[in-house]
Amino acid sequence: MAVGFLLGIAALAVVYLLYSSEKYDLTTLVILAVAGLMLFLRPIKNLRWAALVAFVVGALASYYAYGTFHVTTIVLIMVFVAVTLLLYLLFKFAEDLLGIIGGILSFAPIAILIGLICVVQAILLLIGLNLANFIPPIHL
Repeated sequence: MAVGFLLGIAALAVVYLLYSSEKYDLTTLVILAVAGLMLFLRPIKNLRWAALVAFVVGALASYYAYGTFHVTTIVLIMVFVAVTLLLYLLFKFAEDLLGIIGGILSFAPIAILIGLICVVQAILLLIGLNLANFIPPIHL
């Protein structure tokens, strides 16, 4: 699982580098981005990091409030609780959203389909074609 996570990060980095260089094939870029997200989000969807991030930032906010304003303990507790709750709600939403996307992409039939599309695209690129050549254009 760690290898897939690292390969997902590498794939997303390659997507960024290709997109920023403006020398890319859109079909390959999209396929690589979806595969990278699938590999990256699979272990992330099981990690509960919202509470940890909120706790650490709440503690830091209390520390800086005490160091800067020299407030009382009650005010420090209020700062800690307010910052922690606000950040927990924000990060919990992001965590749930990433969990949903990771769950959908790691669902076995979808993961197999994405893998097959990646293999077909790679074979077509080796012979000088592209998967986009076989998709009819959409006329609006």
